Amino acid sequence: MRKTISYAVSVILLILFPLVTRDTTAKPRLQSVKIQMTERGYEPGSPRLRRGIPARVTFVRITDATCAKEIVLPDFDIRRALPLNQAVVVNFTPKKRGAYSFVCGMNMMSGQLIVQ
Repeated sequence: MRKTISYAVSVILLILFPLVTRDTTAKPRLQSVKIQMTERGYEPGSPRLRRGIPARVTFVRITDATCAKEIVLPDFDIRRALPLNQAVVVNFTPKKRGAYSFVCGMNMMSGQLIVQ
């Protein structure tokens, strides 16, 4: 009799457990975006990021026919030189939703990071 009750309880728990547990889908630990500076500007010009997840944004300037010799993310207080054909990585965690601009050092070329 005890085995039957124990078996019945085990079966009920196996059936109900997935229904009562929270969604435990793991959030990514890091999100990455690569942005190239070309003759046409930043590509992609409006990459998307998720709020609350650390971001690694890699900028690569692949042309010398532009004034974009540095990258500035004013909302995150980030300014970095952009040497030709070298990856420049900036790390930050977007905390709020919205559109955050990134510009060249002369503020002539721009793009946006869209945080959802």
